[in-house]
Amino acid sequence: MNPVYPFSAYEHSVMLGDHIRLDAYHQAIKNQIKPGMVVAEIGTGTGILSAYVASQTKGPVFAIEYRDTFAALAQQMITSAGLSQVQVLQGKSFDVLLSPEPDALVTETIGAIGPEEHIVEICYDFKKRHPKLALFVPAKLRMFAEPIRSTRIHESEHLFLDYFSTASYGTFNYEAIRPDLLKTRSTHLLFDSLKNAESLGARVMLAEYILGETSTPEFTVDLDLGNLEEADGYHLYFEAELDKDTILSTRFSEPETHWAHAYARRPGKAKKLTVSYLNANEYIAVSWT
Repeated sequence: MNPVYPFSAYEHSVMLGDHIRLDAYHQAIKNQIKPGMVVAEIGTGTGILSAYVASQTKGPVFAIEYRDTFAALAQQMITSAGLSQVQVLQGKSFDVLLSPEPDALVTETIGAIGPEEHIVEICYDFKKRHPKLALFVPAKLRMFAEPIRSTRIHESEHLFLDYFSTASYGTFNYEAIRPDLLKTRSTHLLFDSLKNAESLGARVMLAEYILGETSTPEFTVDLDLGNLEEADGYHLYFEAELDKDTILSTRFSEPETHWAHAYARRPGKAKKLTVSYLNANEYIAVSWT
């Protein structure tokens, strides 16, 4: 029988296959982690970022992982690699108090849009209980919305409708609810490859988080398309400032990552989009008027 993982090995394989993400973190770690530093990593997974850290410092490295299955796998990896200064800790970071106190925190608890994996609360809490902590990788996380036009958005929508229409049977025909299907689809954040999209206007910052200092990720922002009749919707993306020279971005114009490209599809000629994130929801909510 195959084991059931709370966060699948397949998902980790996809993230490990994202060399844009890994290379950016590796570069930022090489730029900032100095010999002798004490470092914590939250959400270590199978341990790859802690391994990068261990190549830069001989000080203690604490690899914290909530999921017991992957904490065990990380421990196996760390042991087989002979990284004796790395200690794997299984549990929630909110329950961990480290000694010696870390000088730096590395984490890739970044959701598809930014805050959904609680990176803001994690960093704020960890800094509060470890006041010596001075360096965060990433240091800042910013979220943006940008009006776009993309043929891929239309192709994806046609495919969505085709799935319904081909399942119609006799008088049970999904064409009867086609407008409602499209309306419902516009209330969800969608993901696809938008690498050939066209920007139609200036981007708007939805939120900026200074990690370790910002206490809450919550926000609500109203966006207005104005006279942009040709816009298909808003592209939502994040920029993670891993260091001053290393930015990891999910904007359509940047190399594509495992996070893909998020967008809110404009229904008809709707003008205004409200984007919000509330802690209790753990997802980005979008609504058009």
